[in-house]
Amino acid sequence: MSREVLIWYRRAARKDPNAVPRPQVDDACYNPPNPEKETLLNYIDRPPKLRKLRLQKVTCLDHSMQGSSSDARSSIDHHPPNPQRTRVFRASAQWETSPHDRLVVLKILPAADPTSTDIYAYDQFEHEAACYARLRKAGLCDAGYVPHCYGWYQFPSSWATQPSFAPLAAHPRMADVVESKTPPRAILIEYLRDASPVSPWNITVDIAHEALRRLTEIHSIGILHSDVFPRNLLITGRGLPVWIDFGVSSITPVDYQVRRDTQADEYDTLRFTDWTRPDT
Repeated sequence: MSREVLIWYRRAARKDPNAVPRPQVDDACYNPPNPEKETLLNYIDRPPKLRKLRLQKVTCLDHSMQGSSSDARSSIDHHPPNPQRTRVFRASAQWETSPHDRLVVLKILPAADPTSTDIYAYDQFEHEAACYARLRKAGLCDAGYVPHCYGWYQFPSSWATQPSFAPLAAHPRMADVVESKTPPRAILIEYLRDASPVSPWNITVDIAHEALRRLTEIHSIGILHSDVFPRNLLITGRGLPVWIDFGVSSITPVDYQVRRDTQADEYDTLRFTDWTRPDT
């Protein structure tokens, strides 16, 4: 990504807020009627809940699972079980509003451990669900800035023995989740068939400008991505940038926009990232 482009956005955010293109979000229809009593986080905290789900053709998309299946199983065997870790799959799914098979990204988010003593631990499902709910409401999913979020699903307690989830339960990446006493939850996200990770071969100055403008609009609804690295920026076949993975994003519960100094810090992260390495 052009260093000059990033420096321009950084200076614009710090010194001249009016230089950053004004977001197109319609605040009149998005803000809650009484923000003093009802913050955005409580106003829309989850995308739609799916009542029925059937999965087929499950493929793991986690970086740690690249390679042969034997290598993947070996890597699992050499690490202690961690039911709290998020799993990411590509799957063919059906649900009540989509009776035909649809290719989706399936993010399996185990429930937070109530016995954990980690003061920094948080329920990642609630966090990411709130991000996608806000992005949906603001129209940024429909605008193509981020993938569509179809909804979330709560797996039943007997999910591992049900035929509709057999391909998922049998996957080696889910071994410790199957053994967990608390059933996981999932977020279903659009799978972009024609998109590829950003790289020196598909990035241009215009695409870089558009990626940063879209990031600015995400900031305008109180979401700080917090993980702006090449692995989380896709370029579609039409040359449009799409930001993905809001698992560690920061949500502003009271203010409707990310503070300018925090926004500039995120631009600094982009500035010092090695964009010649798409896997970072």
